[in-house]
Amino acid sequence: MTYNTAMSTWHDASIATVKNGELESLLESERYSHIKHDVMSDKCLQEFEKYNFIVEDGMGVAGLDQKSTHHLYHAIHSFYDSGFKEAVCLVVDGMGSEVSLNDPKFKKGSYGRECISIYKLSYPTNVELIYRIVSTPYECDVIIDDKTQVFRMISPALMFQKTCESWGMNWYDAGKLMAMASYSNEDLNLKTVFKINEEDIRIVELVGEYKTFQEKANFCNWLQKYCQTWVKKMIVQAVELSNCTNVVLSGGYFLNCTSNSFVRKNLPSKIKIFIEPICGDQGVSVGLAKYKWYDKTKSKKIRPLKHVYYGARRDIDVDGKKISVKDVAELLNQRKVIAIFQSRSECGPRALGNRSILYDPRDPNGREKINKLKGREDYRPLAGTVLQEKAHKWFDMSFVNESPYMLYNLEVLSKDIPAICHVDNTCRVQTLKKSFNPHFYNLIKEFNNITGVPILLNTSFNLAGDTIVETVDDAINTLNNSDIDYVYFPEKGLIL
Repeated sequence: MTYNTAMSTWHDASIATVKNGELESLLESERYSHIKHDVMSDKCLQEFEKYNFIVEDGMGVAGLDQKSTHHLYHAIHSFYDSGFKEAVCLVVDGMGSEVSLNDPKFKKGSYGRECISIYKLSYPTNVELIYRIVSTPYECDVIIDDKTQVFRMISPALMFQKTCESWGMNWYDAGKLMAMASYSNEDLNLKTVFKINEEDIRIVELVGEYKTFQEKANFCNWLQKYCQTWVKKMIVQAVELSNCTNVVLSGGYFLNCTSNSFVRKNLPSKIKIFIEPICGDQGVSVGLAKYKWYDKTKSKKIRPLKHVYYGARRDIDVDGKKISVKDVAELLNQRKVIAIFQSRSECGPRALGNRSILYDPRDPNGREKINKLKGREDYRPLAGTVLQEKAHKWFDMSFVNESPYMLYNLEVLSKDIPAICHVDNTCRVQTLKKSFNPHFYNLIKEFNNITGVPILLNTSFNLAGDTIVETVDDAINTLNNSDIDYVYFPEKGLIL
């Protein structure tokens, strides 16, 4: 038995431990510091120390140099999760590693930033950079080698980030822009959209004023359409350059469910897609840990991702009231707000039934109620979890067979679930098999037995400005400081 542990200390810092080639745990720093997208915190390190992992064969803790390997380990992590024997990986995030521009066309010491990267990968550790675009503040379109092209441009993800900042939001509030986009059908004809600082690619300004909600919605609609079209083009290019039709998508941009749906609908059927669910920067530590393990063992065994419940193992010690799953379903039928808490948290930003707030999707005022409870803007949609075997009756599943990680927007086929139906008649959906999360599945099944609706509204167990709860104490504090009615601990059959 061998373990390998790696640490990423940049924003979205994390500590990943791999056991015999499979992810054993992923501790996200923000869950312990309660600072969104935090760098490595002392509290996270202290949590890791509790695990006492046995390290054998010299496979110890490895640090991650974010200045040179960021996109690389995004790609490696996602490839090992994909289940593909061979694949091409497209990485798109806000800004990747620094790239030295050692070319006579640039002044000495110049550098750019990874904008997009395309890697071809195969087992055990074969990784080849096929193509990348490097962003630079300089006016140029330069090929500095046969794999690197330098443009004065910013990535689609950074467009979302800089728009957020221009409108007084946090840089990571891209979800708000995606929500706004659905409120517009305007086709704006925009040419110059962002102004890039002449010396620093990180300094970007949005051109133009967008004051009213509708003006912002119109712009967001343009931004969404532009970015998803561009990403689709890059996927096609990746396939052509690599001569490989197995495509892995990674980087924070691919949390964009609208774009993911557009891509799946509009790519040729011969292209097989895997989207990494832990596609944010918390996943790069996993990439390093797995690469070190495969490099040491030379194993060619494929170990596809099975789930994302890799948070710390927790003993649930609470003095609650005994309750059956049927009774919890009845409380939901009575339109009580119930948070569910199970031992190991889901990694990444999506609540998938271990740290979720649940509600009746039939309530026409449900979105308003839950958004108000969480302190969210009223225009933002809420997700839903549906039993996999019944999903096709409620959502358009024509372009995906399943959506276990809540990475797609699907058209809603029924008027009976208004709380999770967005203004554009879509919902961000998690399809759920019993093997994936038995306790959560059984709760939805009981709700279906009572109501005829095999769906629950599902949003993350946190309030606005805070991170998803991690510990039992976090859960109790959130319960006491909100209008959540109960916290349900299905492993213990208890409710608070």
